[in-house]
Amino acid sequence: MPNVQSKRLPAPRDWWVYEPLPVVDGIAALTGLPTDAETRGRAALAVKIDNSPSARPQWNLADADVVFEENVEGITRFIAFYQTNQPDRIGPVRSARTGDLDVLAGMNRPILAWSGGNPGVSDAVWQAHYDGWLADLSAQRSNCFFRSRRRNAPHNLLVVPACARDSATFAGPARIPFSFSDDPSALQVAGATAATTATVAMDGVTTKWTFDSTTGRYLRSQNGQPHVDVDGDRVSADNVVVMTVEYVKSAADQRSPEPITVGEGPVVVYRDGLAISGRWSRLDRYSAYVVVAGDGTEIKLSTGKTFVQLSR
Repeated sequence: MPNVQSKRLPAPRDWWVYEPLPVVDGIAALTGLPTDAETRGRAALAVKIDNSPSARPQWNLADADVVFEENVEGITRFIAFYQTNQPDRIGPVRSARTGDLDVLAGMNRPILAWSGGNPGVSDAVWQAHYDGWLADLSAQRSNCFFRSRRRNAPHNLLVVPACARDSATFAGPARIPFSFSDDPSALQVAGATAATTATVAMDGVTTKWTFDSTTGRYLRSQNGQPHVDVDGDRVSADNVVVMTVEYVKSAADQRSPEPITVGEGPVVVYRDGLAISGRWSRLDRYSAYVVVAGDGTEIKLSTGKTFVQLSR
């Protein structure tokens, strides 16, 4: 039974709208790389991380396996997913948005670490927990969070991952969000062109990715400066996926933009120094993302870390 943490929810029940799928065999679901059984069985720990100027540098954003960057009110925030790495602290943790729920539901009942939100968002998250889409770990009701003295509130709230995993026994094992392949044939896709840099304009921040041929990774910069975390680690990714999505007004707050991540739209995938244009699609909130080139060939990601930007 789930650990329902709010008195505003109905009594727990013995069935849910969504039942988690089993552990992915042989590989870490979020990276596609071989790993041990303990890591494979871990849930995806999803942390809502601030990206306002006062929140930079972040704590251990560079350790995430998958990151989704979304536009919020004039700036961006991250949904950072952790499975293979478990740093001692992550943050700064901020509030969720209703648009997060469709992204989270596809991760097989992940743990959501968030600071809290307005009544509409809170109700939506609690309902998602009740329906089995996610395991709600709110700072309003959990002792897995603390505030750093190095920074002023609200940009100093941190979550302890080990505590989060011990507390959220309701969570399911992480599932694969995209198809992975390191086979050379995966690079022989229609429309693939050499691209060692990529610039993506998001709300309040311009990001640039630069391909490092030595490591095979893309290095992230924000507004002309290298994007590093508190420890000085550069935010990087083996794959950068720029998904063009529609943003609508959230029902919980008309000022809040909500990305639509179920349906389809244009996409550009950057991997191995190549840019591959195509379309993304997703049947429902529980499904993985399918990415295809112009000729219908599936675009597969390189194994490793993935950074997804939800561009307007």
